[in-house]
Amino acid sequence: MIRTSALLTLFIIGSLLIRLNHLESQSLTENELMTLCRVNGIDANMTPELTLNVEIDSTFTQQQLRSHRTFNNVVGATIADSGNAAAYNVMLYWWSSLFGDSNFSLRSLSVLFGVLTVILGYYFCRQLFNERTANIAAALLSFHPVLVEYGQLARAYVPATFLILLATYSIYQVSVAKRHTWLHIPLYILVLNLSLLSHYVTLYVFLSHVLLVAIFHSHRKALIQYAIMAVIGFGLFSIWLFNGGWQGKKPMNIERQMWQLNLPVNGEMQSYVSTASDIFGDTATNYVRIFGVHVEDPSLMLLQFLIFALPATALFFVFRKVRKSEYFRPVMFVTFPLVMYLVFVIVMALRSGHSIPFDIRYAIFVMPFACLLLAFGIDRMMDYNRSTKAVGYALMGILSAVMIAGLYPALSNLAKEEGSNNNRYREAASFAQRAAADGDTLVFNSRNDAILINLYLRKSAPWQQVIRTDAAAPMLKIHHENMVAPFVPKE
Repeated sequence: MIRTSALLTLFIIGSLLIRLNHLESQSLTENELMTLCRVNGIDANMTPELTLNVEIDSTFTQQQLRSHRTFNNVVGATIADSGNAAAYNVMLYWWSSLFGDSNFSLRSLSVLFGVLTVILGYYFCRQLFNERTANIAAALLSFHPVLVEYGQLARAYVPATFLILLATYSIYQVSVAKRHTWLHIPLYILVLNLSLLSHYVTLYVFLSHVLLVAIFHSHRKALIQYAIMAVIGFGLFSIWLFNGGWQGKKPMNIERQMWQLNLPVNGEMQSYVSTASDIFGDTATNYVRIFGVHVEDPSLMLLQFLIFALPATALFFVFRKVRKSEYFRPVMFVTFPLVMYLVFVIVMALRSGHSIPFDIRYAIFVMPFACLLLAFGIDRMMDYNRSTKAVGYALMGILSAVMIAGLYPALSNLAKEEGSNNNRYREAASFAQRAAADGDTLVFNSRNDAILINLYLRKSAPWQQVIRTDAAAPMLKIHHENMVAPFVPKE
């Protein structure tokens, strides 16, 4: 137990440090920039340029901009987008109210949920299987490249992933373990709503819960309990749908119709999926990425094949005679969500005619289950015989090396050449904070610049007004990337 606790502590520290790396200095993505706006009560969208929809004059005080930061405006901005991620936006609204709007603050909520996923994954895996499997699973969850990458973003993906895992943990306690049901019944109802309100796509995991309980319930009481939990949970979710959720789905429906017509969405053309071979290829690509071993270089075909075979080798030992063992139900509890994801993406790809459902963002919700399943396969290899034990250790070593190699872009803070530097708003705010004196008016090139830079300013900024430039504006003597300067009156 001492050794296990030490390992878990090591994984927690490691997962925390790796997710905190470059958290403040990494440039915000365009989606994160929209998150920043929405948690400040400002509707933002990409069409294809960033557009801020807020009723405010070109000349305004910082206090007037801050007045838009209300709970109702946050919900309204979410509905105007798609209605998706309402729970996450509200959580981040409260979080940033305490810690501010810096890059670090906005992203640290995802870091917190990422570390909690490692902890919960360990304890859930230990209950399902054994301590050694739990240690392997914690290692995989700590350094999974996709979980780390998205764990550094101010987006709903990692919080929703944790909530999905917690919901599965709760339903296992109610339907199989029969432990602390008085706690897990209300917890499941709460988490069901929080995860759906964090991302609608998590619905496919809850459909797997329905099948799991229907097939593997050990007593009628558990089946009745889950039926009540599901009805209450989805009943509460329907309240949201009738109070903004359906309205928010209109933009999503428009996007789906554009995919079907092969038209660009938000200025981007999606890859077209038309044949079975296309769908098979996308499924295979997602398979290796779900298990954390994706290599993008097409020249490494042999390595691609080897990496593709590694999880398959471990999974072979998962299902070999597992039906006759006590591990059958635990294995199914981590396999069903993966199967439901596969069904979901194939059906959605066929319906939309595009590959957008294969986006790794929609697979992230089942990655903890993949880590638990892979960990169990490696553990079984180590227990099978002397030869497979050596293979199991080798497999663990190779997977670790590939995962760590996959972390290089995030750890090195590599910026895409074609990407825009959205940190310029934060840098301009820092410049303005230092350069402006009491009573100054700030001058900006555009209304968008004025709003975005002001979101980064401290609430106690020394100036009272901001104004965008126009043809009559005086020459700017101080500037930052031609965006901001104190107003210098003519002599």
